[in-house]
Amino acid sequence: MPVMVNGPDEARLRRAFLEEAEEIVQRLSESLAHMEESADRELVNEVFRLTHSLKSESALMGYQSLSRLAHAMEDVLGKVRSGSLSLGREALDLLTAGADRSAVMMADISRTGTEDGADVEDLVGSLAVLVGKESAPGAPAGPAAARTLASARGEPAFDAVELRRIEEARDRGESLVRLTVRVLPDEPMKFARAFLVFSNLEQVVNVIRAVPPMDGLPTRDEEYAETVFYLTAPPGDELLEGASRVDQIESTAVERIGFPGAAAGVDASVAAEGAGEGAPTEPQARPAEKSSIRVDTRKLDELWSFVAELVIHKAHISRLCDGVARGMEAAMIHEELLESADSLEKLSSGMQQAMRDTRMIPISIIFSKFPRLVRDLSRKLGKPVELALEGEDTEIDRSLVESLSDPLTHIIRNSVDHGLEFPEERVRLGKPEKGRITVSARRQGGTIVIELADDGRGLDTERIRRKGMDMGVPNASAMTEAQVRELVFLPGFSTKDVVTDVSGRGVGMDVVATRVRTDLRGDVELASEPGRGTRVILRLPLTLTIVNSLLLADQGQLYAVPLSDLDSTAKLPAADISLEDGAEVAPWMGEVIRVHSMSGLLGGDRPSRDEYFAVVLRHGDGRAFLIVDELMEEREIVIKPVDDLVNPLRLFSGVSILEDGRLVFILDTSFVRRDNF
Repeated sequence: MPVMVNGPDEARLRRAFLEEAEEIVQRLSESLAHMEESADRELVNEVFRLTHSLKSESALMGYQSLSRLAHAMEDVLGKVRSGSLSLGREALDLLTAGADRSAVMMADISRTGTEDGADVEDLVGSLAVLVGKESAPGAPAGPAAARTLASARGEPAFDAVELRRIEEARDRGESLVRLTVRVLPDEPMKFARAFLVFSNLEQVVNVIRAVPPMDGLPTRDEEYAETVFYLTAPPGDELLEGASRVDQIESTAVERIGFPGAAAGVDASVAAEGAGEGAPTEPQARPAEKSSIRVDTRKLDELWSFVAELVIHKAHISRLCDGVARGMEAAMIHEELLESADSLEKLSSGMQQAMRDTRMIPISIIFSKFPRLVRDLSRKLGKPVELALEGEDTEIDRSLVESLSDPLTHIIRNSVDHGLEFPEERVRLGKPEKGRITVSARRQGGTIVIELADDGRGLDTERIRRKGMDMGVPNASAMTEAQVRELVFLPGFSTKDVVTDVSGRGVGMDVVATRVRTDLRGDVELASEPGRGTRVILRLPLTLTIVNSLLLADQGQLYAVPLSDLDSTAKLPAADISLEDGAEVAPWMGEVIRVHSMSGLLGGDRPSRDEYFAVVLRHGDGRAFLIVDELMEEREIVIKPVDDLVNPLRLFSGVSILEDGRLVFILDTSFVRRDNF
């Protein structure tokens, strides 16, 4: 466990570490996904630097298991960089598994503050086996061979992996060096000083071993009063002297020592004796709870300028208050107050937009996970798939990120498993052997539109209809094509006859509908063309906290309808309302749609009038009239969550409070879609 500091300082350091490490692991996963297509030298160097940074950062914080895992990945990448190991499927699988395991461990650290219970032995062992696969032929095997190589001068018994690294350094013309570092006796944080030297050395040379080890924080800081580093370095001491220039270091001693006599003769696979083959299956990492975000300093500067103006207006209003006390003329006070109110309105709008901008992050943070997902599904199902990502710079509110990940994952899984044909079938149909999935994002007015399309077989609406009839869905046999497509969002609905670990349980698209329509107050649409493919379109609000709405009044209570869910306002004559299948309907724009009243939705009776004020609500393809007593005004409102105790019918998606203290309930228009069934 970390023991560096206690209390608030420890929590602050851990937050800073998690911010840095999460970004490293995200970039690591993205780079590894790109290496599937082209493992050029610069990309390999980038991945090596990322794993090195992860190793150093986690070791400094005392997370030894995470540091050991990153170190093992770094060893593999070091061999790839030197050309002694080819970057094949096995290596990529193990490195990707390492990135996944790191993400799981950081999620645990975020929740508990420790990595207790983390087991990395399987992965570290598999990576060590991989490092040892390119050993020289005829090498002696077994741990005893490695132990015999300790020199008579007191060097440690280097293990097989270390010996291999020393051998490679010798082939490059480097020397084996013993660097002894002594910390000043009165320095209270000796490990921290020694670690700074270690970190500096790792940037310029290859550190083989540190004694005492640098894998984690010590139980006794005094052990690091003197630290010995075994490393390989080119001729000259300038690099080592520069790396050792750290405050509170009393002295350093550089000795170039002889190579172990049989460094080239040990099979490095002994280091992983007993390790399993292949990449272990990774558990799904639960997302770590985010307590902070990175913000462009230009956005913060803009926000700070608004705060400065706010201070000026505060002083102005304070001066007016003093003027009232001194008997200042009412007309003058009134004029200045109007001027201040106008300025504050503009200022609050600017601050609101600036705050909204600080919450916006590129959707690429979600999209970056998809290449790996598609690669794994493609391999598991035997379907070659090409993934195209578009609009990755589109910004969304950070509150949408975690809620969007699951729905998009389910849609992609459905596309690969249900939508895309197997290669032989695609060739027979005259299609390219490799299927294609396109994921795009764009901003459209006040909404974010995310579209996922495949070029597969399309939806079999007749099969969906039959499944709906088997499940007892009312009127399934008479549904339109659009209504039939909606059946795939029903809980438990699946057309798969066999349940696999990819699909068949009927929970995928149900999750999509629930998350998007209920949790995110958005909408999801399906479009399909037989033999050509399927498109899933998600429409989401820019933010979940502030929404442009139309205020309505009914029986003394205020309600609000988001403008994105509103088609128009209307006056509805009572003579136009009729009964159809027990429900009230009325004509609108060439079709007949349901008629609701606010009082009726709450269990009361619709008032009797000759003509009604109404709004036309929309939700996806559905439309409906809503009768109210009064249409008031458009305004932006701040949404707060509403408790189920006051929302038993689930009619409202939130509540807001006006400046005069009145409550406004925000209507959830998803009941409009239910009218279609």
